[in-house]
Amino acid sequence: MRPRLISMTLAAALAAATASTPALAEEIPGSQFDAGNWAGGAYTDDRGAFSYCYIMVGYQNGQDLWIGLYPNDTISILLAQPDVKFQPGQKFELWVMMETGVPAIGNGEAWDERYGGITYDGIQPTIDFLNSGRYLRMLGMGIDDGFDIDGISPALVQAQDCLARQGGAGGGKVLGSTPGVKATPKVPDLSRPKTSGVGSGGGLGTRPGGALGTPAPKPQP
Repeated sequence: MRPRLISMTLAAALAAATASTPALAEEIPGSQFDAGNWAGGAYTDDRGAFSYCYIMVGYQNGQDLWIGLYPNDTISILLAQPDVKFQPGQKFELWVMMETGVPAIGNGEAWDERYGGITYDGIQPTIDFLNSGRYLRMLGMGIDDGFDIDGISPALVQAQDCLARQGGAGGGKVLGSTPGVKATPKVPDLSRPKTSGVGSGGGLGTRPGGALGTPAPKPQP
């Protein structure tokens, strides 16, 4: 299978799929960054206020993994797969796991027909969880493959730096604030998913899963 080329920005990556929907978010000029196969940046909400920083990687089979960091110390992990469609607001019990350790079990939600995932309170503990292995699975919403997230650590460092710059001091955490609309770029108004804490249970091998996803290389200059 030929590699799928990743577009230069997240906005370009999603624009084709959401061309008929109103754009409620704009990418902040100069916020874009790259880290290996990962791309990232920052977006405003529909009022022009800072909303979130993100990182994203595409895979050879057309899947996308998107992670958003918000100034109220929450972090969202979303997946999209071409042959999987959701009902916006659809609820899932998700098992989020690496190849080692215990899974984080919690309530997930579909943000639109393409993206579904989960939001956690506590950016740093969630980043520590993501850095604990190389392969990520998020079972329970019909996308059961494992995803190679090699190189996510430097991408998350840049995303945290982005949040600190755009969201203010203290790593971007603004106590008592309400973040902008939790929406993937260029999509309609989407409700904020419920947050879930880290749960307990078996490891990666305790639930069935699919093949491991391989990141698609980004185009060369």
